[in-house]
Amino acid sequence: MKMSEIAINECVLELRAACRHEVDQPALDTMLGWVRPDFERILDRLDGKRRWAEVGPRVRETGRHLGAFADFFASHAGMAVVGLEELTHAMTMMRADCTVRAERTPVAFEFCPRVPVDVRAAQEYLRTIAPAPALLSRAG
Repeated sequence: MKMSEIAINECVLELRAACRHEVDQPALDTMLGWVRPDFERILDRLDGKRRWAEVGPRVRETGRHLGAFADFFASHAGMAVVGLEELTHAMTMMRADCTVRAERTPVAFEFCPRVPVDVRAAQEYLRTIAPAPALLSRAG
């Protein structure tokens, strides 16, 4: 099995673990189609196992956040099943977080999913409510 497939499977497990609602498989397949090229580009290389060892914990955590957001959006909309709309909203938040994080950690941008969503409003929202880590350490 390719390293990208192992990583995707682990992320799907995290997503499902964080999501209390059932996840529509065709919707999940669509979302995975958006991220699969990035997983392949980053992990299906000679150093793929080493790269996964380095980034796996953060990517799995992102999968868990994605599931929690998708679950939140399904609950908010009164949906019994997480569908493409809820996964898209969750991916919007994940992409916004990644691109805002990349403003202070440029290497983070390599791992930002290239998904067909407009993240501008979500980026501004995150910049407004989520202080940068450097600001948090000075506040303590």
